Amino acid sequence: MVEENLYRIVEVSLKRGTDRRDVGIMTVRQALELPDVPSLEYTHPELNSRAGSRFLTRDQLEAYVCS
Repeated sequence: MVEENLYRIVEVSLKRGTDRRDVGIMTVRQALELPDVPSLEYTHPELNSRAGSRFLTRDQLEAYVCS
């Protein structure tokens, strides 16, 4: 696990169908402490991925921390 990756900022959203509700902006560590809800999506910590509609799943975010 790369410790510095835990302190990067992500935006968390809840996706329901075609609707997306913002949950908040938090560190990767805080985002991974949220309950494991399949409809939660996370922006990439290093990319401006919200503009490109690119979101990560929880598993992808965990993999990012370990890389």
